[in-house]
Amino acid sequence: MSIATRVWDSLRSLPTLRSTPSEAPTLVERAVALGRRNPVVVDAVLAALLIWVAVSWTLEGKVRSDVRIVALVVAVLAALPVPLRRVLPMPAASATAAVALVCTVVEPAVHPAYLLPSLVMGYSAVAYGPRWAGWLAPVVLTLGMFGPFLLRPPTSILQLPGATPLTVLALAGVMAMVPVLVWLLGSLRRAAHRRTLDLRERNRLLEESRRQEVRLELLAERSRISREVHDVVAHSLSGIIAQADGGQFAAQRDPAKAVEVLSGIATTGRSALSDVRGLLSMLRDTGPDGDTDTDPARPQPGVGDVPALVEQVRTGGLPVDLRTVGTPRELPTGPGLTVYRIVQESLTNVVKHAGPGVPTHVDLRWTTDELTVRVHDEGARGPVPTPPRGGHGLTGMRERAALHGGSVEAGPHVDGGWTVRLRLPLTPPARGER
Repeated sequence: MSIATRVWDSLRSLPTLRSTPSEAPTLVERAVALGRRNPVVVDAVLAALLIWVAVSWTLEGKVRSDVRIVALVVAVLAALPVPLRRVLPMPAASATAAVALVCTVVEPAVHPAYLLPSLVMGYSAVAYGPRWAGWLAPVVLTLGMFGPFLLRPPTSILQLPGATPLTVLALAGVMAMVPVLVWLLGSLRRAAHRRTLDLRERNRLLEESRRQEVRLELLAERSRISREVHDVVAHSLSGIIAQADGGQFAAQRDPAKAVEVLSGIATTGRSALSDVRGLLSMLRDTGPDGDTDTDPARPQPGVGDVPALVEQVRTGGLPVDLRTVGTPRELPTGPGLTVYRIVQESLTNVVKHAGPGVPTHVDLRWTTDELTVRVHDEGARGPVPTPPRGGHGLTGMRERAALHGGSVEAGPHVDGGWTVRLRLPLTPPARGER
């Protein structure tokens, strides 16, 4: 860290008076804001002020009468680049330095005419120019300060009125401090400018990061809602379609059976309507932490509801049986909902892809640290309904399982049909629960 940056940090740590957000900006604050928006105009006013000071010094006798015309021209030429000191710092500083260098060699007596513009442009080169300008500008200013005296014979300085070795040494010390002071002020301004740019960049990155987080949260929420809608609506509609297809044949042979099928369709439709209303309510209402899955007034189905699901599908016409191996355990809401939805989606896929009359087996195998769910159908034995393409059932199942550290495998079985296998890790039960 440079010395200028440390000094700037120390100055920033001092207590300052700040206006509250409710206070209107003062006239000075408005003028500063206007100056920041129009730096060339402000620097043009500064150039006019420098020309006025140089002209006043020249006319008041600071310059010999025989070179006053030259001094007036030099004052204007040296101050002309000042309006560009922040826009083009190095070209403007080079132009003023060239004027000062020519005058130092040709006519050192006119140095009051370019002294102030040289100091201003040296400060601007350090503050707004490249890093190497911070070391070059003090050297150029030092040569400019001592140039008129170095071109004279050493004895001529002591011949000035009131000049003594002590006064000459004091004057040289003051002149040497001027470039150092200009460098220090320029370095402080450069450090403040860099700090402002760093803060702006940091704020931009924080804002971009916040937008990315919001975007990812929205995508995750959309994916979750898509899975819920797909599982609920697809399962219910597939069950209704399968029961309606069976009801068409039953109505011709057994009207009483058709009435039973219509009753099953009504029950499935009411259940689907209730689930859809729950999803819509979940979208409208959120808990205090933004979590919509943990509302106790709206419990989610879990692994304990799988038998009722199998019975509902069996009532709809699909010959499905359930087998449980091991000791069932109570699962948290998330993993339990995952098991239920994957079984639901697997049975829905059997109806859509293999047909409503295919024998299907659902196995729940419990171990100490894992639950394995297997849904296997024996394959179609007649005309198979053509399912719509572009579904997201398997993708949704894998996403659900991955959220809880599990995995889903799906594919054809060696003995025919299709098998879906879910492997879900479980937390080992406490010692007293075994």
